[in-house]
Amino acid sequence: MLNVLVVDDDQLVRNGFITIMPWSKHGLRVVGDVNNGEKALAFLRDNPVDLLITDLAMPVMSGIELMRQAKQLLPRLRMVVLTFHHEFEYAQEAIRLGALDYITKVELEEDRMDEVLRRIALRISEDDQVNGVHSPTVNDFYETPAASARNESVETGKKELQTLKERWCSFDWMIDDERFAQLLGEMEERRLAPERIEMLFEAAVSHWEKIIPELHPHMDTDGLHTWQQWSDWLRRLRFVVSESTRTLPYSSDVVNCIMKAQAHIRGHLEEELQMPQIARMVGMSRSYFSRCFHDISGFTFNDYIRDLRIERAKALLQQTDKSIGWIAAQSGYPNDKYFSKVFRNATGLLPSIYRKDVRGQK
Repeated sequence: MLNVLVVDDDQLVRNGFITIMPWSKHGLRVVGDVNNGEKALAFLRDNPVDLLITDLAMPVMSGIELMRQAKQLLPRLRMVVLTFHHEFEYAQEAIRLGALDYITKVELEEDRMDEVLRRIALRISEDDQVNGVHSPTVNDFYETPAASARNESVETGKKELQTLKERWCSFDWMIDDERFAQLLGEMEERRLAPERIEMLFEAAVSHWEKIIPELHPHMDTDGLHTWQQWSDWLRRLRFVVSESTRTLPYSSDVVNCIMKAQAHIRGHLEEELQMPQIARMVGMSRSYFSRCFHDISGFTFNDYIRDLRIERAKALLQQTDKSIGWIAAQSGYPNDKYFSKVFRNATGLLPSIYRKDVRGQK
């Protein structure tokens, strides 16, 4: 069994995460839980830990800083981050620091918990194979791509897989015929083993859903094993995207700019978001950006941000006991009275009443 340390400043989230997850089924066991980064480092110094699962936004020490110091303390420590959708860019920073994966807190629903741990265990197995390490407590639970990697350099295989992930995690192939054909050709040339294809697209699918939640109904990948099955599925997914944008009088570059703007908005909802700055970021004039954003997304710029902020507030009200003022700030509203007004206009309920009603239904 691999030893797991869970770090989150919200005791409810921490307790629920530890209690409900099917840890032992996946060769894992929780040996400790703490509420901030300093306590986590102290625990790591005194106890054997194989996997660190940490929140990003915490008092005393952020999850990012904890990861930096933990990696210096224990270079072989595996790390996974817990995050809300709006922390996506921080999660990307965590991946750059060596995190195997990130879990959005909305994934912590009963019917998805088994899949979450299965995904983590697969990441550990992949990491072991890349680094030439055998962890029987995890690897014996899952088939790994070792056989397909015997005739190639481990380091080369790692770099190639990472490069492919980065290319498929972009969105240009969804609307650019030439780019899509190029990526398909690369995949066919590499003749990856089915296990590696699955690992590659599990990461990509997770990324696509976080940036474009509207794609979720089309993300069923059960039963996909061969490259032919995956390529057929990619073509269907691409058709869905193209159908939604084909009547728009905009080039793929413009659509990509709007997608980039949407991703930035989702990653910075707690900050002040002004159209001129976002338009400048993607290289468009304010007026043209406004028109393109509405035509492509179906929302005005302000309505898009408001709806995302209200959805975040709903999630925080359901999942935490934080004050209304704190939730308002995390949702991009520094004035809690104004937040309550906007929330009531959108839902028909004050935030405090919404929290009571939602929790009363469980």
